[in-house]
Amino acid sequence: MEVVTTEKHISDYPNPFYLKQGDKVALGAIDDEFPNWIFITSFEGEQGWAPVQYIEKIEGSSEGILIEDYDNVELNTVIGEKLSALFELNEWYRVSRSTGEIGWVPVRSVQRT
Repeated sequence: MEVVTTEKHISDYPNPFYLKQGDKVALGAIDDEFPNWIFITSFEGEQGWAPVQYIEKIEGSSEGILIEDYDNVELNTVIGEKLSALFELNEWYRVSRSTGEIGWVPVRSVQRT
């Protein structure tokens, strides 16, 4: 699906992390603004948000294991930018640019073309 940005988006996390299926993470708070996103800390000390659907909580602990590869790359966008939405998850689109760059943008910042 093709979308166009209707508002600028600047990532609060300019140094994204790349995690692999099976990686263990410490679990933090659930996001108030975007439900089903949880703040995680990798064992390398990297921090950011991840969708709860990608993490299996370890019973009796505050840790979880990634059940698939995940990165928290957020694309910085400008108004009028055309992107291809790959899928939607928890009010965010996973998108790609014509350059091949892939990342996340809030659904509310784009509209379908």
